[in-house]
Amino acid sequence: MRRSALLALSLIALTGCSLFQRSKRPPHAPPEEAQKFVFPTLTFQEGRTTLLGGDVATAIQLAMDDYLPLDRKPLKNTTPMEDCLLRRDIYQVAVEPLPDGIILVGIYARTELCDPNDLSNDVGGLYAVDPKRGLIIAEQR
Repeated sequence: MRRSALLALSLIALTGCSLFQRSKRPPHAPPEEAQKFVFPTLTFQEGRTTLLGGDVATAIQLAMDDYLPLDRKPLKNTTPMEDCLLRRDIYQVAVEPLPDGIILVGIYARTELCDPNDLSNDVGGLYAVDPKRGLIIAEQR
């Protein structure tokens, strides 16, 4: 009887742990590389700096994490273009706040960065995000 009670408690504990999964953190450079970086002395200046509110930053992060998760890996036998489309740095993001607090986030691939001959512009997605609730309301791809 005691053994089955311990087994039941173990299963409950394991199930509970799945509710508290840690989010995937972005990779960091090794300490040796980080120590070599020198932050410039600067003041954020108008015309050179873009300020994003926390709601906009949250909406962008939620949309990008859904569209292109940090842990997504290329499949086998992919083309160079397919591999390139897994790079976040080739995407542009547009945001439009709506009056009800929802923020539209458009994610668009700049495919010419993958292949200068490819000028297609049909790669991307549109998200409606409620940043206060940390919730993607709807998406179009």
